[in-house]
Amino acid sequence: MENLEIALEQEKKLKYPFDMTSKHPFPQGEENFNKWLVSEYFKNGTVEAVFRKYRYDIPISYAQYQRVLGKWGIVKTAGPNSKLAESLEFFSYLAKENIPFEKLYKKMPPSFRTSAVTLYRILGYMKEGITRRIGVALVLTPYNSNTKVLIAHDISTPRIELGKSFGSISLPMGYARKRDTRKVNILRILQQEVFTKDVIGATFPHYVIPDFPEPFMYLDIADVRVSVFHITLPKNLSRKNFFSSYKLKDYLFEDKKNILENIQGRNYRAGVVDAVKGYSKYLGLVERNLVINPLQTQSLLNKDLATITVDLEI
Repeated sequence: MENLEIALEQEKKLKYPFDMTSKHPFPQGEENFNKWLVSEYFKNGTVEAVFRKYRYDIPISYAQYQRVLGKWGIVKTAGPNSKLAESLEFFSYLAKENIPFEKLYKKMPPSFRTSAVTLYRILGYMKEGITRRIGVALVLTPYNSNTKVLIAHDISTPRIELGKSFGSISLPMGYARKRDTRKVNILRILQQEVFTKDVIGATFPHYVIPDFPEPFMYLDIADVRVSVFHITLPKNLSRKNFFSSYKLKDYLFEDKKNILENIQGRNYRAGVVDAVKGYSKYLGLVERNLVINPLQTQSLLNKDLATITVDLEI
């Protein structure tokens, strides 16, 4: 009888993990607890990172956590997106200042996680014109203007320059998986960088994703071939205060002309201006009723690093 009671108690704890004893004050109620799990996943990027953050003192198993994410319809992270942002920041500064690689790397803050070996390898791919990964970038425009593009401030990556606490102005963009469909890869970016609160609240607007999305451009940024898609948002989703993410903030619909001319002197993430330039060209072709294949080009960053000599300190 005693063994039966123990077994029933264990089963109860597995079914209702939020009732388990823990050092951390977790939300009460299954739905609230699950929302917290989803939120923490978006904040930290992986299930393993969440467990590490709470020193493995979470009242749920790894497998149960994965099942919650599956139930919530979460598209799993395709790669270390923070490292994508880090590497772009690093190479942008390297191209701009043209200082020795090792000297710049030693200036990186403790939070910089990309290894020098990885950066060397990426640089080699860039110089040879090789891409080894794929990504997705989204040009999102409001319902009433195809010349205004959604941009936001990247808060996931510390700036390299002294005194700059956050990263660049960016489009929603990140890694993709080759085995996933285009819709799934777009969904991943929208979940992580545009409609995060809606995902947590189970109100994500799936209808914004076209049934058969086609990129208007392929853009090589570092060693990543990025498929750039254009999506026109409906009226109810065209307000900048509707967007949410743990990676981006201060969303703004900016005219593409202002992005290209950059009179404000903003620090755009590598590839953003290239993508908007391609979008502007794409609009011109559409207005002339020309059917085209996706544009294909290298980013300015890749072109700069392919031609300059990067000195390495021994």
